[in-house]
Amino acid sequence: MKKELSKEKIIQTAFDILHETRTIDGLSMRSLARALDIKAPAIYWYFKDKQDLLQGMVETMEQQLKLPDTTLSYHDQLLAFLSAYYDLYTTFPCGAELEINTVPAYPSRMEHIEAMNQLLVKQGYSLYQSRHTVLSLHFLLIGYLLDQQKEEQLRQNMQEGNQSLQHSVQWMQSYAKSQNLTSFMFAMNQREQQEDAKAIFMTSVTVYLAGLDKTNPR
Repeated sequence: MKKELSKEKIIQTAFDILHETRTIDGLSMRSLARALDIKAPAIYWYFKDKQDLLQGMVETMEQQLKLPDTTLSYHDQLLAFLSAYYDLYTTFPCGAELEINTVPAYPSRMEHIEAMNQLLVKQGYSLYQSRHTVLSLHFLLIGYLLDQQKEEQLRQNMQEGNQSLQHSVQWMQSYAKSQNLTSFMFAMNQREQQEDAKAIFMTSVTVYLAGLDKTNPR
């Protein structure tokens, strides 16, 4: 006997598809219907179109965010927010991609953004400064995760024998060594040592917040 169709089941199946495709381009209402073993029109009783489905998925994701301890300093709460968002977007398949292909038109996301803004407002920053600081931290996270995703795809292509990519990387390594480009050599050595991606991201956030602390109006 088939399990009754629901919004929750549709969303979970859509995430299962993303786990396989690794991109939201691989998710369609037709492929979702096949995975659910139903006819596509049945999905439209729950979601108007693919965009509506993506909105439901990202809302489901946001509701799982682990909120920071409000007794922490504003600085540590911001760190905790970014750490939690990193975990969220890497736990759910295509998390960062879902985020940038949707709008925050649901309570949980709007309230979390407001909470981060108010942490800064309470420190004396204007709403303008607070908003753009939170946006910058968001861009830092999404850009980092999307770059990481694309880099993994390129690495996979290299492993599958893409000679153009292999030659490009070999040339880059050779040129960096011949010209003593220390930052490039350091970065390539870090990759070889299987660096902790989240630790690197959090280091970037810490550097950003250190600069923010210096401009604290208080």
